[in-house]
Amino acid sequence: MVFSRSSSQDVKSRAKAGAAVAQSRAYQAKASALRAQELARQTAATQVAPLARSAQEKAARGLLEARAWTAPRVEAGGVAVQERLAPAVSAAMVTAARRIEPPKARRRRWPLIVAGVVVLGAGCAAAAQVLKSRRNAASMAASDPATPPSMPQATPAEHQEMNDAAHADVNGQVRTP
Repeated sequence: MVFSRSSSQDVKSRAKAGAAVAQSRAYQAKASALRAQELARQTAATQVAPLARSAQEKAARGLLEARAWTAPRVEAGGVAVQERLAPAVSAAMVTAARRIEPPKARRRRWPLIVAGVVVLGAGCAAAAQVLKSRRNAASMAASDPATPPSMPQATPAEHQEMNDAAHADVNGQVRTP
């Protein structure tokens, strides 16, 4: 087949005309789609919105009914856990803690006994010394009936002079001027 120049121009013009027709139909389809979308919006606003509101109200009522049904059962479960399960769990935990705890170290009693014996011995020695000094004082008083005259009491001014004269250092030693 041989194509002539006129036939190729004819094909081009037909193609252009077909493209124009296709483009106008595309615009018409787009306009129809926009009209359909707007109509769907209006229909949704007038028909679907009330249905959605009633569905929402029904769901809210259902939720309240479910909560009213569930609340006493949850409370009963809580009471059962508190009265039955919690004491058992608590007892098991206490038992486990007692098993885990290491044994307590035994206290040595002999240092306490030794300390008591030492204190008792010191007390006895002090009592013996007191009795001995009393016996010596009594024997001295019986052998020497004349007692030396006692010294007169110092006045507060003399007492202050004695305190000023003797000073004690930090280590307990007394210095006199």
